[in-house]
Amino acid sequence: MTSEDPRSGAKLDNRYLLGREIGRGGHGMVFAAEDTTTGERVAVKILHQNVADDPQYAVRLWREAQSLRMLWGESVVRVHGFGHDAQGSVYMVMELLEGETLAEYLSGLEAFGDQMSAFDVLRCLDPIARALHTAHSKGLIHRDVKPANIFCIFAELGGGVRLMDFGLVKIAGAEQLTQAGMVAGSPSYVAPEMWLGQSFDHRIDVYSLGAVVFRCLAGQVPFSAPSPLDLFLKATKDPRPRLTAFRQDLHADIDGWVARSLAVERDKRYPYVSTMWNDLLRIVMAGGTPSAERARATFRLPG
Repeated sequence: MTSEDPRSGAKLDNRYLLGREIGRGGHGMVFAAEDTTTGERVAVKILHQNVADDPQYAVRLWREAQSLRMLWGESVVRVHGFGHDAQGSVYMVMELLEGETLAEYLSGLEAFGDQMSAFDVLRCLDPIARALHTAHSKGLIHRDVKPANIFCIFAELGGGVRLMDFGLVKIAGAEQLTQAGMVAGSPSYVAPEMWLGQSFDHRIDVYSLGAVVFRCLAGQVPFSAPSPLDLFLKATKDPRPRLTAFRQDLHADIDGWVARSLAVERDKRYPYVSTMWNDLLRIVMAGGTPSAERARATFRLPG
């Protein structure tokens, strides 16, 4: 077995010709590639060789592929295959996305002191809310909802969004893979019960999506601090921030929405993504702003 990671130009499993590297993390990397059997352009996610022999990481990648396939038809990355080759590479083949992450888009706006309109936030994140609702109904918890895991496809290529990176997904009834004492997810978007090492359910995704909405509308995360300890204290102890302090164009009810979406105690949080999202729609639709008018023309509330 080789001890080196595959590189651009290599042919994986005698089928996938690896092109440019388009992403890299602690446990793996992603290449643009060509499926030489079909001629299709794809993305291939490959575990680093130094973790490929660890069953935990192989199972985690397999669970990600399984979870994405369970959500076929929703706004998630489409999976074409999963496998390992004779050189020991463990990989997943996905659709190749072209565009930018929501994190990159927001950074570009904020660099010029700009913000997303409330309508654009609804239009962008409505498919993500629907995907999470479906995931939860199937017993899947994403655990790492954040702007960097939401991909915005270029408009000239059809537009749309995809929820990415189900690598931390929790499947109901499956063995827990996160080690004790580890906080899964990204600190600014992690629910308090994860910080506290408590048991959790789908409402951690409710919190994270609420934090994403806050970031989109306010131009900053709900809580920021110079150290992980300070961030932990703010996220678990501080009053929830007021969004109207940043966006006077929004109905005053938005502050109550933030308080409930980001509630420290999960029993005080919205019980489902769908109820949280419908309440946000109602609040944005209220009033006479251009975003309210466009929301009323585009979205429909239940009943």
